[in-house]
Amino acid sequence: MNQPFTAAAEPAEFRDFGPIKFIPGKKGGRYPYCHSLVIDGDETWVVDPASDKDYLRGLAQTREVTRVFISHFHEDHQKYNYLFPQARFYVPAAEAEAFKSVEGAFALMGLDDPQAREYWGEIMVRQFHFRPLEHLVPYEPGQRFQQGEVTLEIIPAPGHTLGHSCFHFPGQELLFLADVDLTPFGPWYGDQTSSLENFEATLKGLSEYQARTYITAHEQGVYSREEFQAALPAYQKSIAAREDRLLEMLKTPKTVKQLADRHFFYGKPKDPPFIYHHIETQMLTKHLERLRRQGRVTHTNGAYVTNKIQVSG
Repeated sequence: MNQPFTAAAEPAEFRDFGPIKFIPGKKGGRYPYCHSLVIDGDETWVVDPASDKDYLRGLAQTREVTRVFISHFHEDHQKYNYLFPQARFYVPAAEAEAFKSVEGAFALMGLDDPQAREYWGEIMVRQFHFRPLEHLVPYEPGQRFQQGEVTLEIIPAPGHTLGHSCFHFPGQELLFLADVDLTPFGPWYGDQTSSLENFEATLKGLSEYQARTYITAHEQGVYSREEFQAALPAYQKSIAAREDRLLEMLKTPKTVKQLADRHFFYGKPKDPPFIYHHIETQMLTKHLERLRRQGRVTHTNGAYVTNKIQVSG
Protein backbone atom coordinates (compact mmCIF):
# COMPACT_ATOMS: atom_id res chain seq x y z
CA MET A 1 0.00 0.00 0.00
CA ASN A 2 2.87 2.35 -0.69
CA GLN A 3 2.63 5.52 -2.74
CA PRO A 4 1.34 5.09 -6.30
CA PHE A 5 3.83 4.46 -9.10
CA THR A 6 5.39 7.73 -10.30
CA ALA A 7 5.27 8.66 -13.96
CA ALA A 8 9.04 9.12 -14.06
CA ALA A 9 9.78 5.50 -13.21
CA GLU A 10 10.67 3.20 -16.10
CA PRO A 11 8.85 -0.12 -16.52
CA ALA A 12 10.91 -3.04 -15.31
CA GLU A 13 11.97 -5.70 -17.83
CA PHE A 14 12.65 -9.43 -17.61
CA ARG A 15 16.33 -9.95 -16.84
CA ASP A 16 18.58 -12.92 -16.15
CA PHE A 17 21.30 -13.05 -13.51
CA GLY A 18 22.77 -16.46 -14.21
CA PRO A 19 20.21 -19.01 -12.99
CA ILE A 20 18.10 -16.26 -11.37
CA LYS A 21 15.43 -14.60 -13.50
CA PHE A 22 13.81 -11.30 -12.55
CA ILE A 23 10.06 -11.33 -13.32
CA PRO A 24 8.61 -7.80 -13.41
CA GLY A 25 5.27 -7.28 -11.76
CA LYS A 26 2.27 -5.91 -13.59
CA LYS A 27 1.66 -2.15 -13.34
CA GLY A 28 5.39 -1.59 -12.90
CA GLY A 29 5.42 -3.65 -9.73
CA ARG A 30 2.90 -1.36 -8.05
CA TYR A 31 0.46 -2.69 -5.48
CA PRO A 32 -1.36 -5.11 -5.71
CA TYR A 33 1.59 -6.69 -7.59
CA CYS A 34 5.27 -7.09 -6.87
CA HIS A 35 8.32 -8.28 -8.76
CA SER A 36 9.24 -11.95 -8.44
CA LEU A 37 12.35 -14.09 -8.87
CA VAL A 38 12.58 -17.53 -10.43
CA ILE A 39 15.56 -19.78 -9.71
CA ASP A 40 15.86 -22.51 -12.32
CA GLY A 41 18.14 -25.50 -11.86
CA ASP A 42 17.55 -29.11 -10.94
CA GLU A 43 14.56 -27.66 -9.11
CA THR A 44 12.53 -24.54 -9.83
CA TRP A 45 12.06 -22.07 -6.99
CA VAL A 46 9.95 -18.91 -6.95
CA VAL A 47 10.33 -15.84 -4.75
CA ASP A 48 7.27 -13.68 -3.91
CA PRO A 49 4.83 -14.98 -6.57
CA ALA A 50 2.74 -11.86 -7.21
CA SER A 51 4.21 -10.48 -10.43
CA ASP A 52 2.70 -11.68 -13.70
CA LYS A 53 -0.12 -14.22 -13.61
CA ASP A 54 0.35 -15.40 -17.20
CA TYR A 55 4.07 -15.96 -16.76
CA LEU A 56 3.68 -17.73 -13.43
CA ARG A 57 0.84 -19.88 -14.72
CA GLY A 58 2.99 -20.91 -17.68
CA LEU A 59 5.83 -21.69 -15.31
CA ALA A 60 3.52 -23.88 -13.22
CA GLN A 61 2.46 -25.76 -16.37
CA THR A 62 5.97 -26.35 -17.71
CA ARG A 63 8.10 -26.75 -14.56
CA GLU A 64 7.70 -28.53 -11.27
CA VAL A 65 7.98 -25.65 -8.83
CA THR A 66 9.17 -27.31 -5.64
CA ARG A 67 9.74 -24.32 -3.35
CA VAL A 68 8.20 -20.88 -2.97
CA PHE A 69 9.96 -18.37 -0.73
CA ILE A 70 7.89 -15.49 0.63
CA SER A 71 9.60 -12.44 2.12
CA HIS A 72 6.72 -11.46 4.43
CA PHE A 73 3.01 -11.95 4.93
CA HIS A 74 1.62 -8.98 2.97
CA GLU A 75 -0.95 -9.98 0.39
CA ASP A 76 0.79 -8.33 -2.57
CA HIS A 77 3.67 -10.80 -2.21
CA GLN A 78 1.63 -13.99 -2.39
CA LYS A 79 -1.15 -13.14 -4.84
CA TYR A 80 -0.47 -16.23 -7.01
CA ASN A 81 0.45 -18.78 -4.37
CA TYR A 82 -2.47 -20.88 -5.53
CA LEU A 83 -0.76 -21.62 -8.86
CA PHE A 84 1.74 -23.87 -7.05
CA PRO A 85 -0.33 -26.26 -4.91
CA GLN A 86 2.39 -28.92 -4.73
CA ALA A 87 5.19 -26.60 -3.64
CA ARG A 88 6.57 -26.18 -0.15
CA PHE A 89 6.10 -22.60 1.04
CA TYR A 90 8.96 -21.07 3.02
CA VAL A 91 7.80 -18.18 5.20
CA PRO A 92 9.19 -16.13 8.11
CA ALA A 93 8.75 -18.08 11.33
CA ALA A 94 7.73 -14.90 13.15
CA GLU A 95 4.75 -14.53 10.81
CA ALA A 96 3.78 -18.15 10.27
CA GLU A 97 0.28 -17.71 11.72
CA ALA A 98 -0.54 -15.11 9.07
CA PHE A 99 -0.17 -17.78 6.38
CA LYS A 100 -2.58 -20.09 8.17
CA SER A 101 -5.59 -17.77 8.54
CA VAL A 102 -6.74 -14.22 7.82
CA GLU A 103 -7.12 -13.81 11.58
CA GLY A 104 -3.40 -14.43 11.90
CA ALA A 105 -2.77 -11.62 9.44
CA PHE A 106 -5.21 -9.33 11.26
CA ALA A 107 -3.28 -9.90 14.49
CA LEU A 108 -0.03 -8.70 12.92
CA MET A 109 -1.78 -5.78 11.26
CA GLY A 110 -3.52 -4.76 14.47
CA LEU A 111 -6.80 -4.72 12.57
CA ASP A 112 -9.52 -4.71 15.22
CA ASP A 113 -12.35 -2.74 13.62
CA PRO A 114 -15.16 -5.17 12.62
CA GLN A 115 -15.91 -3.29 9.38
CA ALA A 116 -12.25 -3.34 8.39
CA ARG A 117 -11.86 -7.02 9.26
CA GLU A 118 -14.93 -8.00 7.24
CA TYR A 119 -13.84 -5.94 4.25
CA TRP A 120 -10.22 -7.07 4.32
CA GLY A 121 -11.11 -10.70 4.85
CA GLU A 122 -13.23 -10.59 1.71
CA ILE A 123 -10.49 -8.82 -0.28
CA MET A 124 -7.90 -11.36 0.84
CA VAL A 125 -9.98 -14.22 -0.54
CA ARG A 126 -11.54 -12.60 -3.61
CA GLN A 127 -8.66 -10.47 -4.93
CA PHE A 128 -5.61 -12.23 -3.47
CA HIS A 129 -6.92 -15.83 -3.52
CA PHE A 130 -5.96 -16.36 0.11
CA ARG A 131 -6.17 -19.89 1.42
CA PRO A 132 -4.31 -21.46 4.33
CA LEU A 133 -1.02 -22.73 2.98
CA GLU A 134 -0.26 -26.41 2.99
CA HIS A 135 3.33 -27.65 3.05
CA LEU A 136 4.30 -24.64 5.19
CA VAL A 137 7.98 -24.43 6.21
CA PRO A 138 8.87 -21.58 8.60
CA TYR A 139 12.39 -20.22 8.07
CA GLU A 140 14.65 -18.46 10.55
CA PRO A 141 17.14 -15.59 10.12
CA GLY A 142 20.45 -16.78 8.75
CA GLN A 143 19.15 -20.03 7.27
CA ARG A 144 20.63 -21.08 3.94
CA PHE A 145 19.04 -23.10 1.17
CA GLN A 146 21.18 -24.67 -1.54
CA GLN A 147 20.44 -25.67 -5.10
CA GLY A 148 23.40 -26.32 -7.39
CA GLU A 149 25.36 -23.09 -7.72
CA VAL A 150 22.67 -21.06 -5.97
CA THR A 151 22.60 -20.36 -2.25
CA LEU A 152 19.62 -18.45 -0.86
CA GLU A 153 20.44 -16.90 2.51
CA ILE A 154 17.74 -15.44 4.78
CA ILE A 155 18.64 -11.89 5.84
CA PRO A 156 16.43 -10.63 8.69
CA ALA A 157 15.09 -7.19 7.77
CA PRO A 158 12.34 -6.36 10.28
CA GLY A 159 10.55 -3.05 10.49
CA HIS A 160 8.26 -3.14 7.49
CA THR A 161 6.71 -6.18 9.13
CA LEU A 162 7.72 -8.27 12.11
CA GLY A 163 9.34 -11.05 10.07
CA HIS A 164 10.20 -9.16 6.86
CA SER A 165 13.22 -10.80 5.24
CA CYS A 166 15.60 -10.11 2.39
CA PHE A 167 17.17 -12.90 0.35
CA HIS A 168 20.89 -12.90 -0.37
CA PHE A 169 22.34 -14.91 -3.24
CA PRO A 170 26.10 -14.71 -2.54
CA GLY A 171 27.16 -16.72 -5.59
CA GLN A 172 25.44 -14.23 -7.90
CA GLU A 173 26.25 -11.20 -5.69
CA LEU A 174 22.54 -10.40 -5.67
CA LEU A 175 20.40 -9.10 -2.79
CA PHE A 176 16.60 -9.21 -3.01
CA LEU A 177 15.43 -6.32 -0.84
CA ALA A 178 11.70 -7.15 -0.86
CA ASP A 179 9.85 -4.13 0.58
CA VAL A 180 12.90 -2.09 1.31
CA ASP A 181 11.71 -0.76 -2.01
CA LEU A 182 13.61 2.56 -2.30
CA THR A 183 10.50 4.33 -3.64
CA PRO A 184 9.89 8.08 -3.20
CA PHE A 185 7.16 7.26 -0.68
CA GLY A 186 9.83 6.06 1.74
CA PRO A 187 9.69 3.27 4.33
CA TRP A 188 6.28 1.83 5.21
CA TYR A 189 5.57 0.63 8.76
CA GLY A 190 1.78 0.67 8.93
CA ASP A 191 1.08 -2.55 10.82
CA GLN A 192 0.75 -2.65 14.57
CA THR A 193 3.73 -5.01 14.72
CA SER A 194 5.82 -2.89 12.33
CA SER A 195 8.68 -1.00 13.93
CA LEU A 196 10.18 2.35 13.03
CA GLU A 197 13.35 1.64 14.99
CA ASN A 198 13.77 -1.82 13.47
CA PHE A 199 13.32 -0.39 9.99
CA GLU A 200 16.09 2.13 10.64
CA ALA A 201 18.38 -0.62 11.92
CA THR A 202 17.55 -2.74 8.86
CA LEU A 203 18.50 0.08 6.51
CA LYS A 204 21.80 0.59 8.31
CA GLY A 205 22.57 -3.12 8.08
CA LEU A 206 21.67 -3.38 4.41
CA SER A 207 23.88 -0.40 3.60
CA GLU A 208 26.87 -2.53 4.61
CA TYR A 209 26.16 -5.33 2.10
CA GLN A 210 28.42 -5.36 -0.93
CA ALA A 211 26.25 -6.92 -3.63
CA ARG A 212 26.60 -6.29 -7.34
CA THR A 213 22.84 -6.27 -7.99
CA TYR A 214 20.01 -5.18 -5.70
CA ILE A 215 16.41 -6.03 -6.50
CA THR A 216 13.38 -4.42 -4.90
CA ALA A 217 9.89 -5.89 -4.98
CA HIS A 218 8.28 -2.72 -6.33
CA GLU A 219 8.75 -0.05 -9.00
CA GLN A 220 12.30 0.25 -10.42
CA GLY A 221 13.18 -3.29 -9.38
CA VAL A 222 16.79 -3.74 -10.48
CA TYR A 223 19.54 -1.52 -9.08
CA SER A 224 23.26 -1.61 -9.69
CA ARG A 225 25.54 -1.15 -6.69
CA GLU A 226 26.02 2.49 -7.64
CA GLU A 227 22.29 3.07 -8.02
CA PHE A 228 21.58 1.43 -4.68
CA GLN A 229 24.20 3.51 -2.92
CA ALA A 230 22.69 6.65 -4.42
CA ALA A 231 19.06 5.76 -3.63
CA LEU A 232 19.41 4.44 -0.08
CA PRO A 233 20.38 7.71 1.70
CA ALA A 234 17.31 9.56 0.40
CA TYR A 235 15.11 6.64 1.42
CA GLN A 236 16.63 6.71 4.91
CA LYS A 237 16.34 10.48 5.24
CA SER A 238 12.62 10.41 4.50
CA ILE A 239 12.03 9.20 8.06
CA ALA A 240 13.68 12.28 9.59
CA ALA A 241 11.91 14.48 7.04
CA ARG A 242 8.57 13.09 8.22
CA GLU A 243 9.42 13.94 11.81
CA ASP A 244 10.49 17.47 10.86
CA ARG A 245 7.17 17.93 9.10
CA LEU A 246 5.30 16.56 12.11
CA LEU A 247 7.06 18.95 14.47
CA GLU A 248 6.13 21.85 12.22
CA MET A 249 2.47 20.77 12.16
CA LEU A 250 2.47 20.32 15.93
CA LYS A 251 3.27 23.93 16.67
CA THR A 252 -0.42 23.89 17.51
CA PRO A 253 -1.82 20.85 19.34
CA LYS A 254 -3.31 18.08 17.22
CA THR A 255 -4.67 14.63 17.87
CA VAL A 256 -3.61 11.55 15.96
CA LYS A 257 -7.01 11.57 14.25
CA GLN A 258 -6.60 15.15 13.11
CA LEU A 259 -3.22 14.32 11.58
CA ALA A 260 -4.55 11.14 9.96
CA ASP A 261 -7.53 13.05 8.56
CA ARG A 262 -5.01 15.31 6.79
CA HIS A 263 -3.56 12.20 5.06
CA PHE A 264 -0.10 12.92 6.47
CA PHE A 265 1.61 10.04 4.62
CA TYR A 266 -0.50 9.45 1.52
CA GLY A 267 -1.27 13.09 0.79
CA LYS A 268 -4.85 12.54 -0.34
CA PRO A 269 -7.88 10.40 0.45
CA LYS A 270 -7.62 6.77 -0.63
CA ASP A 271 -10.19 4.00 -0.72
CA PRO A 272 -11.29 2.36 1.42
CA PRO A 273 -10.85 5.23 3.90
CA PHE A 274 -11.14 3.05 7.02
CA ILE A 275 -8.19 0.92 5.90
CA TYR A 276 -5.95 3.85 5.04
CA HIS A 277 -6.96 5.70 8.20
CA HIS A 278 -5.77 2.63 10.13
CA ILE A 279 -2.42 2.73 8.32
CA GLU A 280 -1.98 6.47 8.80
CA THR A 281 -2.80 6.09 12.50
CA GLN A 282 -0.31 3.26 12.99
CA MET A 283 2.54 5.11 11.29
CA LEU A 284 1.78 8.44 12.97
CA THR A 285 1.62 6.85 16.41
CA LYS A 286 5.06 5.32 15.97
CA HIS A 287 6.56 8.73 15.18
CA LEU A 288 4.62 10.64 17.82
CA GLU A 289 5.45 8.25 20.62
CA ARG A 290 9.13 8.32 19.70
CA LEU A 291 9.10 12.12 19.65
CA ARG A 292 7.39 12.06 23.05
CA ARG A 293 10.01 9.69 24.48
CA GLN A 294 12.73 11.99 23.13
CA GLY A 295 11.12 14.96 24.87
CA ARG A 296 10.43 16.74 21.58
CA VAL A 297 6.65 16.69 21.94
CA THR A 298 4.22 16.55 24.82
CA HIS A 299 1.02 14.53 24.91
CA THR A 300 -1.70 16.35 26.84
CA ASN A 301 -5.47 15.97 26.82
CA GLY A 302 -5.30 13.59 23.87
CA ALA A 303 -3.27 15.95 21.67
CA TYR A 304 0.41 16.23 20.78
CA VAL A 305 2.29 19.54 20.68
CA THR A 306 5.91 20.44 20.20
CA ASN A 307 7.68 21.29 23.42
CA LYS A 308 8.80 24.63 22.01
CA ILE A 309 5.19 25.75 22.10
CA GLN A 310 4.87 24.48 25.67
CA VAL A 311 7.95 26.45 26.76
CA SER A 312 7.01 29.68 25.00
CA GLY A 313 3.46 29.44 26.38
